[in-house]
Amino acid sequence: MNTPDTHEHPKHESHEGTYIGIFAILGALTLAEVIITYTAEAVRYPLLVLLMTIKAILVVTFYMHLRWEKRFYIVIIAFPMVLAALVALAVQQLVR
Repeated sequence: MNTPDTHEHPKHESHEGTYIGIFAILGALTLAEVIITYTAEAVRYPLLVLLMTIKAILVVTFYMHLRWEKRFYIVIIAFPMVLAALVALAVQQLVR
């Protein structure tokens, strides 16, 4: 019979530092988006789509824990994201 003192539990790593770092990066990217919105006239939309894609990848990878999933799930998520970014860029070019 196992007593609470003799039962072994798997050790869990803390990812708190990683989450704080990703949060800081997301904040910096958001600040960059605001600056680009008001300054970079010629390349505004491609840069904003690029930054949006980077932020989405970071959120999905770390906060939704996709980093620790099987590669199959990563492909299922990544393909539509890349396709959506390409469609957004194409639509932006058509609107001009």
